[in-house]
Amino acid sequence: MNRKLLITFTVGVFLLGMMELIISGILELMSADLNISNALTGQLITVYAVSFAVFGPLLVKVTEKIRPKPVIMASLLVFIIGNIIFGLSTTFFMLAIGRVVTALAAAVFIVKIMDMTVLLSAPAIRGRMIALVYMGFSAANVFGIPIGTIIGQQFGWRIIFWIVVALAVMVGIGILTLVPNKNAEELGDTEPDKILDRKNILLYIGVTMSVLIGNYIVLGYISPLMTTNGFSIENVSVALLIAGVGGMLGTYLGGNMVDWIGTKRTLFIMLTLFMVAMAIMPLVYGKPVLFYITLFIWSLFQWSTSPAVQSGLVENVQGSAALVFSWNMSGLNLGIGIGAVIGGIYINNFDISYAPWLSVFIIALGILCTAFVTEVKETK
Repeated sequence: MNRKLLITFTVGVFLLGMMELIISGILELMSADLNISNALTGQLITVYAVSFAVFGPLLVKVTEKIRPKPVIMASLLVFIIGNIIFGLSTTFFMLAIGRVVTALAAAVFIVKIMDMTVLLSAPAIRGRMIALVYMGFSAANVFGIPIGTIIGQQFGWRIIFWIVVALAVMVGIGILTLVPNKNAEELGDTEPDKILDRKNILLYIGVTMSVLIGNYIVLGYISPLMTTNGFSIENVSVALLIAGVGGMLGTYLGGNMVDWIGTKRTLFIMLTLFMVAMAIMPLVYGKPVLFYITLFIWSLFQWSTSPAVQSGLVENVQGSAALVFSWNMSGLNLGIGIGAVIGGIYINNFDISYAPWLSVFIIALGILCTAFVTEVKETK
């Protein structure tokens, strides 16, 4: 894969991450503007996630016989429309509609992008290429969310989505000029599509769900969690920036570790360290430096699991990985939605400060799933 195409794919994934994750940073701003509760605003995360999870695999299945390039372009156009709806919204219902439209587009876009990345990458560096493209998601944490939060505080939260629209147009131009208008067979993949080990696929999706549920119980409500424990709203932007840097480094680290030591061992190590960091979190609220360090470590290990899971999925299919990528992305978004729901229930009934300890038990389920994975000796 050439560098320009790699950058175009990464920026495209960045925009999807920006749209999906930005709610965490501007949750209180939106709640105040629309006069709704933090818990209800948080459910915009759930609306997006459930829409993605339910309709993603169906849309990927419907479009699987169409050349990837026009599908990618169409999904990007729908993504732009969804962001326009969101930017013009004045009610929770309109916001929810915008989230649904955007989720449907993102469900197809990211799967087609990841599948093209696999097809255009040599097997020896596939884990690294997947990590570099998926780094767009963690880059959304590093740059998109904290900068978007600052912009929202200064100029209003709506302008963020107009910026996303402008960047999406630029990505569309890049895709139009750089992506080859060929199907999988024309790109050299002549093997029939086949799942080699369905149990492993389900276990990897289980890992994804446990990681995202555990993460979003806390991350979905990071703003009220921090302000409740003495941090200012400005500190939230700093925290998200630190978490984003950890996420970017973690994504790259996870991809390289897969190439070095394999998928299963990478997941064991990173999930265990992620769980430990989450367990430590409630003990360091009163020590800002330690809190930020723990947040960085938590994000580093959490994001390092993503390329490992995706590489594991590729190892367990023959031919196109688009369908299993779609299932995994559905699991990811369903995990985000479930985490947001659990987090909303928790903060309405219990002390939000101890939400990370609830996440510890859920992350442990991911370690259990990993234990039952049968590691593949040879990749495609």
